[in-house]
Amino acid sequence: MNLLDISPLLSSLLGLFLGIFIISRKSGLGYDKRIRYVLSVLVFLYTYTSFDYYLLITLDVNSIFSGGAYALYHLIGPLFYYFILLFTKTEISLKKGIVILVCYTAIRWILFTFTLEYNSVDEIFATKDIYGVWFWIEIEYIIATVVNVILLVLGYFNLKNTPIYLELDASQKLNYRWVKILIVLCITIQIISGINTVLNTNTLENLEFYAKTETLLLAVFFFILAYSIMHFPVFAFTGAFEDLPEVTKKKYAKSSLSDSSELFNQIESIVREDELYLDYDIKLNTLAEKLDKSVHHISQAINENAQTGFSDYINRYRIEAAKPMLLVPKPNTIFAIALDVGFNSKAAFYTAFRKNTNMTPTEFKKNKHVMG
Repeated sequence: MNLLDISPLLSSLLGLFLGIFIISRKSGLGYDKRIRYVLSVLVFLYTYTSFDYYLLITLDVNSIFSGGAYALYHLIGPLFYYFILLFTKTEISLKKGIVILVCYTAIRWILFTFTLEYNSVDEIFATKDIYGVWFWIEIEYIIATVVNVILLVLGYFNLKNTPIYLELDASQKLNYRWVKILIVLCITIQIISGINTVLNTNTLENLEFYAKTETLLLAVFFFILAYSIMHFPVFAFTGAFEDLPEVTKKKYAKSSLSDSSELFNQIESIVREDELYLDYDIKLNTLAEKLDKSVHHISQAINENAQTGFSDYINRYRIEAAKPMLLVPKPNTIFAIALDVGFNSKAAFYTAFRKNTNMTPTEFKKNKHVMG
């Protein structure tokens, strides 16, 4: 027995410990516990997949105890996408997403019922004639893979386009770069795995080799991904004092900033008078340097007095600046207005506008014209 033979078991054990570590870790991903929970569910899904491959190899591919991971394969894309949205603090309609995922899962599982009339995987392999059961299984797998890849690509661009409100140091830049590279790698693995599964799993021997090699790759991938993400400060996406690690918050809680209201008034004054919010690349460091204060004190003052993070605080000013621009007789395009007030994309403008007004820019214009 060589290392490749037991790689699925080793991978599943590594995934189990990694998932427990992510759940038990107190800080590193901000105050929103859902980020840790979703990441750990992703890791546990990979863990189960590895263990399922181990059962496939050691028991029998036809055993009723193996093959369950295939029924959960379609969850990779949605979970990864949801994790990126949480990681970047992006607003999302969770109820709508759950309904879509439940319907998607139900349709996919209903398709599996056609395989119940077969007693073994060998029999399913034997239906490789055009439009046989195996043909439809491959089609369904391709569709699930395409959906996973699309969601991973959307997640990558969401991460790439989310503004960072903190000047990153060398190690933070490295971890951030690694996170982006690993998502691209995950997309690549999904594509290669999908192609390989369709082309090279036409025999049980090929299926077993595929199971061994893929779990080894996934083990390395998830370990590096989890490490990089756990060491990248979510604080950089929000500038929210609550997103800082507990050690840092305790340190600054005992600092000289016992009353943050005076500092907040200074922040309000400089942001408003200098119109700093119009700069799409504004960072906490900008205010810290102008006011000769620490980044964490600036964040603490905004959190305690505006009850929000730095990103939402700046976006409030941007939305207020955009409102009159939307109401002029012949306004610019919404995208042009978004750029004028400091947003780097139309999507970010729409998200912030809805968050601040409970309506889209278009709805805002219509409502004001009706009231006027």
